[in-house]
Amino acid sequence: MKLRLLLIVSLFLSFTLANVVFAQQSYNYEEMTQEQYNALLTEWQQRLDTAKKGIADEEAKIEQLKKEYDNLQAQIDQTWDEIFKLAESNKNAYDSFSGNLNQLRNDVRAFLNLSPEEIYSRSNELEELQAKLDEVKKDPFSATAENSKLIAEIQSLVDQAREKAKTAVPPTYTVMKGDYLWKIAAKDDIYGNPYAWMRIYTSNLDQIKDPDLIYPNQALAIPRAVGPNEYLVQKGEFLSKIAGYPNVYGDSFKWQKLYESNKSFISDPNLIYPFQVLKIAR
Repeated sequence: MKLRLLLIVSLFLSFTLANVVFAQQSYNYEEMTQEQYNALLTEWQQRLDTAKKGIADEEAKIEQLKKEYDNLQAQIDQTWDEIFKLAESNKNAYDSFSGNLNQLRNDVRAFLNLSPEEIYSRSNELEELQAKLDEVKKDPFSATAENSKLIAEIQSLVDQAREKAKTAVPPTYTVMKGDYLWKIAAKDDIYGNPYAWMRIYTSNLDQIKDPDLIYPNQALAIPRAVGPNEYLVQKGEFLSKIAGYPNVYGDSFKWQKLYESNKSFISDPNLIYPFQVLKIAR
């Protein structure tokens, strides 16, 4: 309907403009013969008839386009009916699916805006978003062109977040002859604090069995951020207090679970120290 109105208005304006141009032309009717006047009148009538025919032709084209549009819309409706039948669902369910998909995209975008350190420390949440996306891909509604494009965009955002997190992966320090953990931790480009030796030790349990024994050429991880399911002990903390934190277990009585996960370096559950990195078993 809008297309039809635009075409009619366009033709009308063109016809009106032509009339204005004719009207602005100077004619000396007093000196014009009857034959000249009749010829001019015939010319204007022909132009008017041509304009009317043009409008009629455009209206016919509009009607044809409208029929094609209606046929196309009917095909689209039929296709959607087939999709809903295949999914054993309806349009409301599809709208809900699309809404959830858009929300997932917003969640991943927000995650991507975090710093590399935050993404690294919360990488388990990123994997949860990936799991949601994988589940979405199984839905029949994901096969539509619109949703398929959106899913590809979300996957790209997740991949970008993973790459961004890699920049926060702990750098390494190669042990030199005469080094010991206290000395390494005190270096300005490491932690600048000798008491942070405990952080180096508990972050490298896979290759340090005795904190008093390290060897030249060992490549030790020097974490700048706490990894997923890890907790960096602060001064004045104890296991039950840490276990009660919402981001740990949210239950102080689960301190034993925390102890069991870290007893390889915690000999007394009543004694933990700042800079220890605790593993949080889920």
